[in-house]
Amino acid sequence: MAANAPRNNEDRTPTARPADLGDWIRRERQRRHFSQRELAGRAGVSRSYLCDIERGRGASPSVTTLDRIATALGVSRTDVLQVAGIVDPPAGQSSIERRMMALFRDLSESGQGSVERYIRFLYEEEHRFVQTSLIDASDDDQPAQSGPTLFDLTPLR
Repeated sequence: MAANAPRNNEDRTPTARPADLGDWIRRERQRRHFSQRELAGRAGVSRSYLCDIERGRGASPSVTTLDRIATALGVSRTDVLQVAGIVDPPAGQSSIERRMMALFRDLSESGQGSVERYIRFLYEEEHRFVQTSLIDASDDDQPAQSGPTLFDLTPLR
């Protein structure tokens, strides 16, 4: 192994412009209404180091630091590593599932149970309605009705 080659992913530094990473972290922090001090405390870094990262001033955070920032922000580790230029984004794949999982993992066991119950409720509600068949083999004049459809619901105002 070459003397200057990274030993593992912990030693790999971002290849994206530091300002891009810093701008992204600042936007995510502000979207969540965190102060720099609050995010730094959650991530276990100093506020001045976080400020340097956000401003792109010579800060080159490790993968471990980026992982702690991602967890503190409630975003996917992969999203932060992509913005940092450490991993390539998947071709044509949405990151909503990764973001949801990052948020889910950060919940307490009770919170995770609540989310699971809510998702099961939504799933059951969505699959409870059956779309009418446009063609019924037994009667060509009347469409077959197998239950209520989404069109039977009154719109919410």
